Amino acid sequence: MKNKFILTLFIFFILVRYGISANLCAIKIDGVISPVTSKFIEQTIKKCENKDGLILYLNTPGGLLTSTREIVQSIFTSQIPVITVVSPPGARAGSAGSFIVLASHYAIMFEGTNIGAAHPVSIFGKDIDGDMRKKIENDTIAFMKSIAEKRNRNIEKAISMVKDSKSYTAQEALKFKLIDKVVKNNQELNMYLKNIFNDNIQIEEIEPTQFEKLKFFLSNPDILVLLLFITLLSIYLEIKFGGTFIFAGLGIISFILFLLGLNIIPINLLALLIFLSGILLLILEIFIPSYGLLTISAIILITIGLNMLFKVKGSMGIGVSIYMILTIIGLIGLIAFILGKVIFKDFKRKPETGSEKLIGMTAEVMQWDGKKGKIFINGEYWDIISEDDINVNDKVLVVDVKGLTLVVKKVAA
Repeated sequence: MKNKFILTLFIFFILVRYGISANLCAIKIDGVISPVTSKFIEQTIKKCENKDGLILYLNTPGGLLTSTREIVQSIFTSQIPVITVVSPPGARAGSAGSFIVLASHYAIMFEGTNIGAAHPVSIFGKDIDGDMRKKIENDTIAFMKSIAEKRNRNIEKAISMVKDSKSYTAQEALKFKLIDKVVKNNQELNMYLKNIFNDNIQIEEIEPTQFEKLKFFLSNPDILVLLLFITLLSIYLEIKFGGTFIFAGLGIISFILFLLGLNIIPINLLALLIFLSGILLLILEIFIPSYGLLTISAIILITIGLNMLFKVKGSMGIGVSIYMILTIIGLIGLIAFILGKVIFKDFKRKPETGSEKLIGMTAEVMQWDGKKGKIFINGEYWDIISEDDINVNDKVLVVDVKGLTLVVKKVAA
């Protein structure tokens, strides 16, 4: 009887130690925090209610404060623990992402990642001044403070990410008790997860649908700016080389995708107007010679417009990357240079209309009588004169035009 009891305990131990696993869901959020992100996280949490937890791999520059609040609410009301992992090395939980990390049941960061800089900004990308700044700042601070209090994290350091735009490395975040763990690699991550659940773990990755992937793609500010640029360029090319409708079709598709993106992340209409004003100045440069002044002004306006394009109320950390701005400015500069070169060449070129276009052409002499004769050139008969000794069938070069008579020189045989 005693041996049977010991055997039962041994089998139970084996089943607990090796036969049972914690089943976790996992999703990846790589990009701007938008309504698409909050909806995806909310649906995933509901879908995984029968699991033991949800791993949220996060890499974001920031996003919309409204969407961030929705995600935090979903995490707070979740029936399963949410483990947010800032990964891979080199990733960040910038601005809006810092709220999500601190709100999670467990917060983990890979070495080489950072968190923070959640200060609200104005539509011009600068600190908000006056009473409006105080109102928005206090509201955001209160939001961060409530998260830190609920998860028992360092309130002072959490608030500093909003109030003073502080950013922290993974090790600093761990030192200040903003997160629970720093890991070097996936092996360390898996070991920590095993300690959390006191068990082996099985991870099921949840992939977004194709439509959700498209919306994630269109929530990238760089992609939206590129689509807008392609739309404008396609309009120009269709006007310049119309008839094939290839550029028109490309422009329509780009514009539709651009509009879809605007339904995901808001755009600053003032910045869009500044950007389009810059494009208008480039067009005017073609018709009004300004020796580059209009082009320089256009580039300045386009740069300002792109920098402000996603600076709207309630956004944190959303913006066009400096690489995309430099790329577009470079392309615009190249196009302006090419067009300017062509226009300058046309300006310098001597008009070639009527008889003047015959200068430089050659033909055979059809008739000759001492000092004058006739040639057939460019589909017409012309009278010619010359000081050279010319015979019929000699080849001559047109060097000048005098009224309806061509001045020619004999071409050496």
